[in-house]
Amino acid sequence: MHTSAHKIPLIHTTIARRLVATALLSVLVPAVALLQGCSNTLLSSVASTTKSPTVTLSPSSTSVTIWQTQAFTVSGVSDTSTCTWQNTPSTTLVSLGGGSYQAVALGTEQITVTCGTATATAIVAVVAQEVSGPITISKGGTYSGNWNSTDPNTPAVTIHTDDAVILHDSTITGRGRLIDVSGVKNGANVTIQNVTGTALDPQAIGMQRGAFVYATNFTSLTVKNCSMYGVSFGVSVAGAKPTQLSILNNFGSNLEDRASDGNGGLTATRPSNGHFVILNDITAASGAEVAWNQLVQTIGQSSTEDPINIYESQGTSAHPIWVHDNYLEGFSSPASSAYTGTGILTDGSSTKHATAFTLAQANQIVHTAGSGVAVASGHDNTFSSNRVVSCGVDSSGLLYAGPNSFGAVIWDYTNSGPVYFYNNTISGTSGGLIRSLNATPSIADYWLPSVGGIYSSDSSTDNDFTDPCFVNGTIQLQAEDSERAYWKSKLAANDELIGDQHAAS
Repeated sequence: MHTSAHKIPLIHTTIARRLVATALLSVLVPAVALLQGCSNTLLSSVASTTKSPTVTLSPSSTSVTIWQTQAFTVSGVSDTSTCTWQNTPSTTLVSLGGGSYQAVALGTEQITVTCGTATATAIVAVVAQEVSGPITISKGGTYSGNWNSTDPNTPAVTIHTDDAVILHDSTITGRGRLIDVSGVKNGANVTIQNVTGTALDPQAIGMQRGAFVYATNFTSLTVKNCSMYGVSFGVSVAGAKPTQLSILNNFGSNLEDRASDGNGGLTATRPSNGHFVILNDITAASGAEVAWNQLVQTIGQSSTEDPINIYESQGTSAHPIWVHDNYLEGFSSPASSAYTGTGILTDGSSTKHATAFTLAQANQIVHTAGSGVAVASGHDNTFSSNRVVSCGVDSSGLLYAGPNSFGAVIWDYTNSGPVYFYNNTISGTSGGLIRSLNATPSIADYWLPSVGGIYSSDSSTDNDFTDPCFVNGTIQLQAEDSERAYWKSKLAANDELIGDQHAAS
């Protein structure tokens, strides 16, 4: 309530005061009566009146180059999970979700965030950058640049040397492999950090997009704080005996393993099932680490198989292949009528080089059309304290998780028998998974056909599936939102940064 003050002339002050007092009495008496009659309602209304929130975007204006990413921060609201984003005219930027955008064409766009009744805007100018053709690195050193390959059979960056190479602060695009690594004799020694890679359509019928990194014959490989978009494989390493292997703090979005139709579109075929990270025939006597990586896929619009696949690869009892604190969301394939992808999987053939000594801990699998965690091959593989929260339904109510999906699995997939499949454990798993069974939502937390009996050394203990997605017979999508928030809080608490930091600056 606001009271207007009127200036009273100095003369006739006494008369003026009396007039004011009389006027106030004539106003206050009925007002008091009104308050007495509806005091609770009125006072409650006054007490609950608050100012509309004011939000701001940071940065408020910026410029980026083609294929660079930009993340915006919202200030002024405590919970940004319900805020909505829009970019107009939406011809130069592609939304990556959560206020992050990637530049795809020259121009200027306005970013608008709406949080309740409050809005804020920012301006982004996409400017040209100098892009070089493919490069071959044949001697050691530190390299940074922007490279592109228009030939699907030629990598944008080829690293072919045993010398130590650091590739950093770079932007790479191409119609085939983006970075190809191989040593000459003893093995490559490569660090790839703060690099953004975007796969382009190969423009060849039946050909698949390339991998972000494909590495063979290496002794040391680190891939850290990189961002990869639309690639068929994220980090694919094969046939090596490294003394050091680290895949850390990387971000992947909408990986795509379907083949090109040669005209900018996709076919229903998958030349090779793609993966975010795959270790294929790796012997890591000193161990390996795959940690703090984030993959976000859009179900029905992108295609990949097992995001993290440890295939015919081995650590040791003292130095396992340590897969921990990764976040995997939305993996599926529109090309597969019976999708079988699994978030984190030990895989391989029946006897050859059995996958062994993998330790998978504290990972999160959210909103998936496939399974959560699985031991399907090998021995001495331990999965502990992982979280699987998948509600099996999208926001429109469409069931997307098929009948082959389970939260946790121990299954001797190749029937190799207890001579090759033993000492595998899944414990401390939490959450729950909902799948479609006969077109009806159904809880599918476990499938453990290879526990007990002849597989007496395999075990599943202390799992705590509370099924937060399915409460009183109804789907609760808020459970998945809670997992997304939990992941963000983990990152903040551990000071972990995901993706290419040079592109976000």
